[in-house]
Amino acid sequence: GEPLAETPPAVLLRLLATAAAERLRPVPLLALLKHPLAAAGMAPAACRAAARKLERAALRGPMPAPGLAGLRATSANAAFLDRLEACLAPVLTLGSQPIAADALLRGLLTAAEAIATTDAEPGAIRLWRDEEGDALATHLSALLDALADLPPVQISDMPGLLGAALAGAAVRSRRALRGRDGAEHPRIFIYGLLEARLQSADTIVLGSLVEGVWPPHTDPGPWMNRAMRALVGLPSPEVQVGLAAHDFVSTVCAGRQVILSAPRRRDRAPAVPSRWLTRLGALLGEAEIPRHPATQWARALDRPAGAARPVSPPTPRPPVALRPRRLRVTEIETWFRDPYAIYARHILRLEKLKPLEDSADHADYGAVVHAGLHRFYQQFGEAWPADAPARVRACLDAALDETFMRPALVAWWRPRLHRIAAWVAEAEATRRAELGRPRRIVSEHDGAWQIEAPGGPFLLRGRADRIERLFDGGIAILDYKTGTPPAKKDVEEGRAPQLPLEGAMVAAGAFGAAVTGTATDLTYWHISGGFHPGEVRALFRGNAAQIADIITQAEAALRDLVATFDREESAYLSQPHPGAAPRFSDYAQVARVAEWAAAEE
Repeated sequence: GEPLAETPPAVLLRLLATAAAERLRPVPLLALLKHPLAAAGMAPAACRAAARKLERAALRGPMPAPGLAGLRATSANAAFLDRLEACLAPVLTLGSQPIAADALLRGLLTAAEAIATTDAEPGAIRLWRDEEGDALATHLSALLDALADLPPVQISDMPGLLGAALAGAAVRSRRALRGRDGAEHPRIFIYGLLEARLQSADTIVLGSLVEGVWPPHTDPGPWMNRAMRALVGLPSPEVQVGLAAHDFVSTVCAGRQVILSAPRRRDRAPAVPSRWLTRLGALLGEAEIPRHPATQWARALDRPAGAARPVSPPTPRPPVALRPRRLRVTEIETWFRDPYAIYARHILRLEKLKPLEDSADHADYGAVVHAGLHRFYQQFGEAWPADAPARVRACLDAALDETFMRPALVAWWRPRLHRIAAWVAEAEATRRAELGRPRRIVSEHDGAWQIEAPGGPFLLRGRADRIERLFDGGIAILDYKTGTPPAKKDVEEGRAPQLPLEGAMVAAGAFGAAVTGTATDLTYWHISGGFHPGEVRALFRGNAAQIADIITQAEAALRDLVATFDREESAYLSQPHPGAAPRFSDYAQVARVAEWAAAEE
């Protein structure tokens, strides 16, 4: 028999209990909505499509606030959420106060029938049909009577209570014989031992021929040992083995062809073959029971034809008309280091999904820092306030409060942001003492620069964290890095061209006339908020001649790169320079880097 707890209706009930107990946390909620029986009054396919939209809109990335209110704050799929609220109301309205256990189970069953209802069929019919549905209904009916004697419980107790109540129960299910249309196969049957004695068939498969299953364990029980059983005239436990042997011989003799099936492992441990197989082997001597070809069929399913062939690195060469004609300045480094990532993102249109219940990563922290500093420099760009540390701290706090981060993470980040505020105020005061007050500051400013190329115009877009026009006429470009800034060597060798390319864009007027000119200062602000809250890293120590030279080299390298990929024979290789491979790649698995890299080694 099949464990009752693993049948589809029982699994739906357990998933529903878990989702309600955990206040619709993303993982249990999606497990519930993607169950085959879930429909929420819609066609099952439509329900799954709506669940996938909800997943992308609200459930991936940082976890939303608990309950439906949190989902509504991050999702526009209001109609589907209204359906969910109506279906789950019998359990969501129970709150966290203890209630009668039988009333809680009745609310769970009512919600399960509602979530299983389709646009064409009531949920009660779908949930309680067939052998497993009937067995579950019978089991839960008896459970309802027993729960009436329990003290009140909370909704958080329901998953454990339901799991314990279903543990050990089994059902004789024919689900494996039913196709997609629900019809059973006309020539395949699953019999128990009693039925098998009374039937005959062309081919009989005897399964689970391992010790402990067939024959079962010989256990005298917890109350009487063997001597006490013999004293009162009770049969020995070994009698069960004799009866099981009789059943085995009867079924072996009942078919024209008999297949003896014994698994190698059971419950994640090596299985001991049934003693009857051992005795058959001893009886046959040198002759062996022939192996059924099904074992070879199973191995062949996972084995490719012929010898193993190592996979080759991908070399996609799409038509030039399909190749991207616009990229962000931050993607040029990726283009140098991993062209395949540009191909996968912009030609195949593949976007990496954020993990479910993702803890906010460094990118989210960086976004908060950038938003807070942008807010500050918008208000106090050229006019430096007297209470600068407090002003910067207020702007960073406001940016953090606008996020949907969980309270624990907000409490962890806020002290770091306050350390950044104090450091920014000090660093800005030092900078203005050395360079003077800037004539103009633009923050988080978008720009676009079009260059001519063999395949047509190519547009380079970018968002500069901060551009300053200095009183001496020069342009300073600052980039905020909450992570590790690029090394000077990487900038010199063209592997980190972001700031030099922004300098070329400034010279071409890509960011507007107010900040058009020659870049004389390229600086990274490494602001982490840690033990050392910040650090100023000025490239080439403000040497204008070196800066101009590196900007010229970056522009020439970009033009060469665009021209190279405007030729159809140029392939978008994956990580072609091992020493310059990106630290992180969203497309390494798509490119199967681990396979061909191992083959090359």
